[in-house]
Amino acid sequence: MIDINLIPPALRKNGANPHAISLNISKEILVGVGGGLVVLMVLVHLGLGAIWLLDVSHLAFCKTQWQKLATDKTALDAINKDSGEIKTRIKTITNLTVKEAVLWAPKFNAISDAVPQGLWIRKMILDKTGLTIEGSVVSRNQSEINNIDLFLSSLKQDDGFMKDFSSLEVNSIQRSKDNAVEVTDFTVMAKLK
Repeated sequence: MIDINLIPPALRKNGANPHAISLNISKEILVGVGGGLVVLMVLVHLGLGAIWLLDVSHLAFCKTQWQKLATDKTALDAINKDSGEIKTRIKTITNLTVKEAVLWAPKFNAISDAVPQGLWIRKMILDKTGLTIEGSVVSRNQSEINNIDLFLSSLKQDDGFMKDFSSLEVNSIQRSKDNAVEVTDFTVMAKLK
């Protein structure tokens, strides 16, 4: 093989690639740069680990706060449910007393005036269907049923009492003895129109 080289032999480089770039970097600099890169990667890794730990601790804190709020929310939901039921009751009573313009004081006076001797009223319940009256009767001459009938007929004859009711009926009658005295418990239902 013929080699044509116009560079004098003293200036020629033996075995070197003419296109290669030669960097004259010392070994100490390469070790320093490589070590610096390793240290930088370790620091970045530690920084990312610290950020991860902060996120995990923040998540744990948020979970404990959520648990506290969950118990408070349960209590608040129960209160809201109770207040909803109370509002429904208030609305029902308001509908019965205000919107239909039923005057209850004269009706209660009529009930009071119609009570015969030996009969007493234990409870009155007003709801959207009407007025329920619960009471008891005691009589020495065994006329408890007559006293209940007298009470009902007095109420039925009072036009002021009956004008807002469609019916006035006895729902139940029960007899019992208390210390050799016969007591009759009754329930009367006055249905609203």
